[in-house]
Amino acid sequence: MHPCKKKSYADLPDDSLNLVYQRLTSSADHSSFSLVCRRWLHIQNKNHESLWDIDNSTACSLRKSADITPENFSRILCRLLIRFKNLKRLSLSRLPEVTDYVTSQSNLFGSKVQYLCLSFCREYSYKNLSLILSLFRNLESVNLTHSRGYSCRLPITAKGLEVLGKSCSSSLQTVSLGNCQGVTDYGLQVLAKCCSFLKMVDLHNCQRITDEGLESLAKCCASLETVDLGECHWVSDKSLQVLAKCCASLETVSLGHCERITDRGLEVLAKCCASLEKVDLRSCQGITDLGISSLVQNCRKIRSLTIEDCSNVTGLGFLGSPETLTHVYAENVPKLTTEGIKAMVSGGGIQSLHLSGPAVTDEAVIAISIGCPLLRLLWLDSTHEIQLEGIESYWCPKICEQGLRALCYGCNKLSGLFVDNDFAKELFNRERPDVHLI
Repeated sequence: MHPCKKKSYADLPDDSLNLVYQRLTSSADHSSFSLVCRRWLHIQNKNHESLWDIDNSTACSLRKSADITPENFSRILCRLLIRFKNLKRLSLSRLPEVTDYVTSQSNLFGSKVQYLCLSFCREYSYKNLSLILSLFRNLESVNLTHSRGYSCRLPITAKGLEVLGKSCSSSLQTVSLGNCQGVTDYGLQVLAKCCSFLKMVDLHNCQRITDEGLESLAKCCASLETVDLGECHWVSDKSLQVLAKCCASLETVSLGHCERITDRGLEVLAKCCASLEKVDLRSCQGITDLGISSLVQNCRKIRSLTIEDCSNVTGLGFLGSPETLTHVYAENVPKLTTEGIKAMVSGGGIQSLHLSGPAVTDEAVIAISIGCPLLRLLWLDSTHEIQLEGIESYWCPKICEQGLRALCYGCNKLSGLFVDNDFAKELFNRERPDVHLI
């Protein structure tokens, strides 16, 4: 009988090494993997899909360096693009501009980049923007978001959007233009005509967008699923109705601070887009319970509804909500009533409920404890948010022993309680030791 032959890591096939690399989660582990030998370095190169991701921006030394020139950065970028030919995500956020040197090397790059982030880029000229977009013709998602008050010279104007549209006309599905004040109706129209397959458009705080631009987007991009129009103050019911009629597949619509949106627009949206799952109406002063009722009665898949700072909503429009409604955000709603809170929980599916104000009484909390068997987070404070699953009632003085007993015995899934109340601490320590008291 021959003794078993000893095997080393060198005997592992590439498929196994690929699986090992894909299970690694930290950049330090990825780097260590590549240092084993040349073969393992090749495995890393082949599997590396993300470069300078914005989520890990603080870990990128290039973002911290004030001395690196565009020329040197372009050479570094080229070397990495040549090395990582299967790259899918690339973030150039807060990094120096690229130069023509990149173009001279582009025939050596891989062509699989699907996501490009250019948010918060200060130094890009129109020429630079055209150059970088021309390198990646298969982009599915582009992030051009600005930051409020951030000095940015990224030319997101009609001309820039035209370059983007023509560069990625057949592949682009997601574009984020939040806070880009250079975006106009004409620019949006140009982009929409070039990229008819768009599914998500973020226009948050693009204050030069009016009904004309939104109507053009809706008519050209019938596959839209997500639209963020927050703080687009010139958007009204007129274009919202066109959007609803042209884009029946809408799932997420954000209309925060759109003062020209009323119940009339919401009614058409609700009737035409039955697949809606998430709607944000914060600070929409033209919305009343009639608009809320239209949404919950017609959109039976709705999961999340935000009515923060809506001054004309009592909450009664929630009556008859579907079980799918799991998240409601209703802080600082001055006309909210206890009966309105009861209506909010009438569907029985609420898992996360954010409330504030005098309507939060013992009667309301008892209704919540009975009507929300799935409740995991009840936020009753307009200033302090608890991160864990639980309840915060520090600033709700109208909750007393009766309401606390209802919470204790009625919310079986409750896992945490934030309360400055000796009775509550004694009650929960005795009856619900499973609840974490803060």
